[in-house]
Amino acid sequence: MACVFCTEPREAGEIVYEDFRVWVILHEDWAVRGHAMVVWRKHVENVADLTLDDYVHFAAVHHRAEGALLGITKADRAVLMKLGIATPHLHLHIYPVGAALGRDEVFEIVAGRVRAPYDEAFVAELRERLAT
Repeated sequence: MACVFCTEPREAGEIVYEDFRVWVILHEDWAVRGHAMVVWRKHVENVADLTLDDYVHFAAVHHRAEGALLGITKADRAVLMKLGIATPHLHLHIYPVGAALGRDEVFEIVAGRVRAPYDEAFVAELRERLAT
């Protein structure tokens, strides 16, 4: 099976930031407003596959993306998930959620059983925040 991130990352969602090492992609499922992924461009499976310099870059982009997502959504926290089961390519999911959500509600989001409406203004603001 071909890796979507190696063949056509836009099939996974909307790229809102990119540099020579990483993408930030809004996931196509819109499980919650701001469900995003930080994706390493080169095909590796684990953070441990990166050099320390590359890991610091990945972490810095994650930090910036999570901060922007929490700021725009006004969410209380971010649920992070790195599995790599369906797509064994290093990517970290970020789900901005409210503090009042319980475990079951969070797992409904992670399972993709809920959906937020697409929000063009949100996408534009996220792009702007990540560009600076």
